[in-house]
Amino acid sequence: MAKVWLVTGADGALGRSIVAAAAASGAVVVAAARQPESVYDLVGAFPRQVEALGFSPERAEHAVAGILGYHQRLDVLVNTTSDRAIEDAVLTHFSAQRSGAIVRPDASAEPWAAADAIVAAHTEAGSRPKGLQPFGSRTVVKPTAGKCGRRESTATRRSA
Repeated sequence: MAKVWLVTGADGALGRSIVAAAAASGAVVVAAARQPESVYDLVGAFPRQVEALGFSPERAEHAVAGILGYHQRLDVLVNTTSDRAIEDAVLTHFSAQRSGAIVRPDASAEPWAAADAIVAAHTEAGSRPKGLQPFGSRTVVKPTAGKCGRRESTATRRSA
């Protein structure tokens, strides 16, 4: 079963890169943007894997409930907007599910390098980067600017 990802800020360069890389890896990706039509090209490029979602932080819980209602799961949140409301809504679900990952990429990183590192970390051997993210913690992956791949990324862990 394909993992379900939610990517906020999917209309920005970083979000678009992550959506495309995750979809190319086989994940189902909900591309959340204030203007969902801005990601229709990604939906067209990956019609079975990318869905556009009109999103505003004020409706975070409603958005997460809709995703869960349709997909029955959510595995990874990539929060490019650093909005706490969406993280709080997802954490409630991840706690009940007893799994999941929240990733807050470094906005200063080169978009494709960040996308490559994030997708590599969350598609190899499950949704948890090796040695990171025990249940109840948040994972923040910060790829080194200008480099690609898992080895060149730095990751930190902080408690929820």
